[in-house]
Amino acid sequence: MNKKALTAASVAGFILFVALIIALSPHKTRQVQAGFLGIISPFLKTGSTLDKKYREYSEGLASLEQMESENKRLKVVNKELSATNQILRGYEAENKRLRNALGYRERVLFKLLPARIIARDPGSWYNQLTIDRGARDGLREDMAVLTEEGLVGKTTVVSGHSSIVVLVADESCKVAATVEGTNVQGIVKGERVSSTLSAVISLNHIPKTAGLTNGQKIFSSGVGGVFPGGVLIGAVKDFSVRELEGFSYVLPAVDLTTLQDVFVVVSKEK
Repeated sequence: MNKKALTAASVAGFILFVALIIALSPHKTRQVQAGFLGIISPFLKTGSTLDKKYREYSEGLASLEQMESENKRLKVVNKELSATNQILRGYEAENKRLRNALGYRERVLFKLLPARIIARDPGSWYNQLTIDRGARDGLREDMAVLTEEGLVGKTTVVSGHSSIVVLVADESCKVAATVEGTNVQGIVKGERVSSTLSAVISLNHIPKTAGLTNGQKIFSSGVGGVFPGGVLIGAVKDFSVRELEGFSYVLPAVDLTTLQDVFVVVSKEK
């Protein structure tokens, strides 16, 4: 049987089936309809289930996309909050540092002029720096420079609005010093080193019998007139005897690598 004949037979069968349904009584018609419905109902249920699963799948994809989008947004917000937190911590540390400096300024017996560091040369990082105070602020050469933690150095070249400060780690900056709890006096100065990775400071010209111990504090003695007495310079580290005299390295009281603000001693009295 060819395709045309098959199609004609199918149409004829369908017409006959419709005519049969029309010819039947209403009761018989309902029975036929019920039987037909029973045949196709599994297919209807299957279609309904598939449709439901498709809708659930589509809704799941939409929810997943929303979750991914929300996750990305939350990551950005978290980074913003972390950055803000770091900034606030920086402000807190800055405020604490300034409060400590202000409190120190009120406690000391000499007059201090606050100054901010405006320049540093990497090639002379432990030797000198430049501050934003100069002759117009009353500065001159050989004025002591310090922080609330201890001695920093002294002014050298002074211009109208700025000054160069030579640091205690420089070998040209010599400070008359005394060791706490003893009568030992000597000279603190920087050591010339080939590397600039760290500052090297030493206490020289002390008796070889001094017998200093690590941690003993070293203060300026006030001898010489440049540095006021009683300013902390650092602490004894590794006392030894060299030739005919004692020698000790000094652990600086001030971290010379993180300096931001300093004080210049403009008068020995307030």
